[in-house]
Amino acid sequence: MTTPEITSTSGAGFATNPAFRALLTDASDAAGADLDALVGQIADMELLVVPGPQGDPQALAVYRRLDAYAVEVEYLAVAPALRRQGVARALVNRVQSLEEAMVVARTDEDAIGFYLGSGFQCSDSATDPRWPNNRRYICVLPHLPLVRNPETDSSSVEWVNGSPVPVQVTVVESRESWRDDFAALAERIGSALGSKALAVDHLGSTSVPGLPAKPVIDVVLTVADPAAEADYVPDLEAAGFALRLREPRWYAHRLLVAAEGSGLPPVNFHVFAPGCPETSRMRSYRDWLRRHPDDRDEYARIKRSAAHAVNARGGGAGLVMDYNAVKEPFIRDLYAKIYAG
Repeated sequence: MTTPEITSTSGAGFATNPAFRALLTDASDAAGADLDALVGQIADMELLVVPGPQGDPQALAVYRRLDAYAVEVEYLAVAPALRRQGVARALVNRVQSLEEAMVVARTDEDAIGFYLGSGFQCSDSATDPRWPNNRRYICVLPHLPLVRNPETDSSSVEWVNGSPVPVQVTVVESRESWRDDFAALAERIGSALGSKALAVDHLGSTSVPGLPAKPVIDVVLTVADPAAEADYVPDLEAAGFALRLREPRWYAHRLLVAAEGSGLPPVNFHVFAPGCPETSRMRSYRDWLRRHPDDRDEYARIKRSAAHAVNARGGGAGLVMDYNAVKEPFIRDLYAKIYAG
């Protein structure tokens, strides 16, 4: 594939250009007055185009910055004559190169193959009101410097309803019921939040078949802004969850658990923003262990040893954070293997 010429420009200069408007229609289904409104909406967004011989755009990517870690491609389109030549992938790669960020995109089944084939990690997402009958996905292209060198600032930890207390740390054999437990939790979350739940993923050890784990389901919820708790926490509390922790300076992380008396399975329910590097890391870790049984079995040995050591030091109970600290060298080394090269 020959890398196409890609130009960074402004949508204002193409507002009435027929080729530009045709590409936007292809990407959005907007026409007429809706297309005019869309052209106005993207005027302040970043725009990349592949110009044709006469200067008319033959492909485009419209994107915007989400936060310090991620940008979102709002519209991506390639004229029929240039399709299947790697132009769309070149545009996405140029966005990432320019912004040095995770790249987020939302799509439906018509384009999901492109994003999976281009290295994006894709999750089921909420239905878009513009296309109520289409299955939707949110996809993230990892930016290697961000996932290789994660944020480590834990100085902002704010426990809600008291600090953690020692408990017996128990690692049990893998259970098929964990998949059903996650499905029930995901349904509860989706019903509570609707379109505000951008993705609900099963990550952590209970998502790896055959891996012993603490019998606590790890769920990762993606919302537009984890710090905007009023947008989602009250709905989740009404659904039986309880806010347990805030980490404002670590990816704006929030943690919820099953509220006492809720009847929900034990859960650690993490909340991050779209394109959060930590979500990508957790997904890569899960997928690696699913594909590499030797590393999975070694991690199982480390987990059992860590639980035994922490319980022994505490007279039969310990802090889960101490259990995690014992596992940390193995986890760090495995991430280095995953992201090598």
